[in-house]
Amino acid sequence: MQKKRRPTMQDVAEIVGVTKMTVSRYLKYPDKVAKSTGNSIQVALDDVGYITNRVPGILSNRSSRTIGVVLPSLSHPVFQHVIKGIEKVTETVNYQVMVAHGGYDVDIEEQRIQSLLSFNVDGLILADSEHSERALKMIGTAGIPFIEVLDADEVMSTEDDASTMSVGIDNELAAMSMVTLMIERGYENIVCLSAKKGIRTQSKLQGYVNAMEQAGLQARSLTAKSESSVSVAKKMARKVMERYSDTDAFFCTDDELAAGVLLECQQLDLRVPEDIGIAGIHALDIGQSMMPRLASIVTPDVETGEQAALSLLAMIEGRSLSTKPLAFELDEGESLLSPT
Repeated sequence: MQKKRRPTMQDVAEIVGVTKMTVSRYLKYPDKVAKSTGNSIQVALDDVGYITNRVPGILSNRSSRTIGVVLPSLSHPVFQHVIKGIEKVTETVNYQVMVAHGGYDVDIEEQRIQSLLSFNVDGLILADSEHSERALKMIGTAGIPFIEVLDADEVMSTEDDASTMSVGIDNELAAMSMVTLMIERGYENIVCLSAKKGIRTQSKLQGYVNAMEQAGLQARSLTAKSESSVSVAKKMARKVMERYSDTDAFFCTDDELAAGVLLECQQLDLRVPEDIGIAGIHALDIGQSMMPRLASIVTPDVETGEQAALSLLAMIEGRSLSTKPLAFELDEGESLLSPT
């Protein structure tokens, strides 16, 4: 099948009766073209199905006005909110967003990064904290900035002087704060459930350990090799209660896990929060819709996307910037004992 010829700016100009330069100006700066002329151009663009050809601009300016984003999951609500925040910023400055799926795998992420770099993206936003040496090498060779999201780490550098910054909450502090609250509510035998393929799992797990050790309590944890899910959490909760019969609370590194624990407790006729306390992170709809409503850490996911995009654009433009960890909130919900 022969590829159809795409309509050009010259085609549109001839339909409207203006110059090609006027059409080009309208596409770039619509406010600088007379309203009536702009309306006519837009009608012609719609009629012919015009598609902007960005290749000449990329070749002449060495800029694609495109940001690449690699996310480990496209289904988790947190990543959907982050994308929403990124696009809220990029849409106002005429930048496009190319999203790729990394699947919590550094090798797959490397392939996605290579693909995005082949499209000459101006910068990258990455949601994982671990990257292959080759991926970092390629980013350094491309000479573009990149930003990590969903945690607030120190600025890091590669051997090729490519540096990045992280935008998000302090997950370790957030987890420690919630577990400390659980301890204050009288829970002592708190088990942490996490998923290896999860959002900043190690930082959250460390926060749990810090809170337990600070209170002189024994830390116990169980980590699934898969992604977070309700069904996985139900199995994990049953296993924990069979192994540790004195368990009186669960701290989960994701609300999907916490929701699974709640369902399993209800199936076992355990009262929440009287017999078992439960808390999670991210305040997902699934946990906020359950009875009792899950205690959780409210994370600013849309704001994280916005701040990441603003920071990356500043780095692309060579502007100086400073960031600090974003604020989180503890929502006590109904799955923890009330203060005594």
